Formats: sequence, C-alpha cells, structure tokens
Amino acid sequence: MGNKMPNCAIPYPRDKHLHTVLSTEQVKLVQGSWELLKDDLGRLGLIVFLRLFEMEPQMKTVFPKIVQMNHDNKLETNIDKDMLQRHAVTVMEGLGAAVESLDDSRILNNVLISIGQTHVQRQVKPHMVKKLWPSLNYGLQEVLEEYYTKSVAEAWKTVYDYICVYMKMGMENPDIDSDITSEIGR
Repeated sequence: MGNKMPNCAIPYPRDKHLHTVLSTEQVKLVQGSWELLKDDLGRLGLIVFLRLFEMEPQMKTVFPKIVQMNHDNKLETNIDKDMLQRHAVTVMEGLGAAVESLDDSRILNNVLISIGQTHVQRQVKPHMVKKLWPSLNYGLQEVLEEYYTKSVAEAWKTVYDYICVYMKMGMENPDIDSDITSEIGR
C-alpha cells in the first residue's frame, strides 16, 4: 500500500503551494489520522526506525550515537533503544509540525527547508530521505490499523513526497537566507 519510493526530484516549482497537489479532503485525512496517533509518537517512531534499520541496514551508519558498530563497521554491536526512541520522537514531532502546517504552504515550506538544512549538517543526503517512506508507511499502518485506509495512505504518500521535495531543497541550499526561504511557498 503506497510503498513506491519518491524520487525526491523537485517536481514542484519553488513557489508551489500544497493545495495544488493535495486536496482539502486529503489534508483532513492526514490531519485526522495524525490526531489518532500523536499521543504515542514514541511507539510510532520506534516502529519506523527499527523498520528502517531492518529494510535499509546501511542506514545504521548514519546514527553512530544510536547504533554502535563493530571495528569493521559492518555489524552493530548494540542499538541504544532509549536514544533511538528519543530521536524517533523528535523526528515524529517534526512530522507533526509539518502536518499541523498543511493549511499554510509558506510556513510548511519554511519548516521543511529548515529540517533539510539541519539534516545536511548531519551528513544526510537527499537520497537517504526517500528511504524513510516505506518504513513510515509501515509504521502508520501498524499504529493506525483499520484507520489506515487506501485514501489515508495515498494522502500521506502525497504529503511525504512534498516533504521530501522541500527537505531536499534545504539540503541543496544549506545556507539559504530565511528571507529568501520565506519567499518560497508564497
């Protein structure tokens, strides 16, 4: 259900508004489903990141404080689940900020570009961001269960594609001025 990975190419012009790619109904579906899970971000985040490490084991190297590797840097010797959960909650809170900003593309785009800039400082590349979708999709499905309908999944996929585009923009423009950033999405 919606496991196709976004290509993170910039398919939208810099001034694209979310409402041109996401209907009002889809915004309601994403925001409504977020209401159902926002009180248990630790569970969702842990499911998402453990799934990411399972499906994309090479991604473990991006988290050296969470996943301790052996001396050959091939196998983890330990995953600090407490630290992983704290990071996962932070990521889910960022996702929540995006979900709560779906009604205002200017704010949303600024948030996403800023998150992209933060991630590039941590050596995260745009192609790595797209690898999170299958795990996020899986986590949403696990937590929302029967509420994760085809329509909800499609809405989340559209939101994730949009997130991916603007995070990539931030990653490719790590020094973009906030004044310029505020022009994006108007």
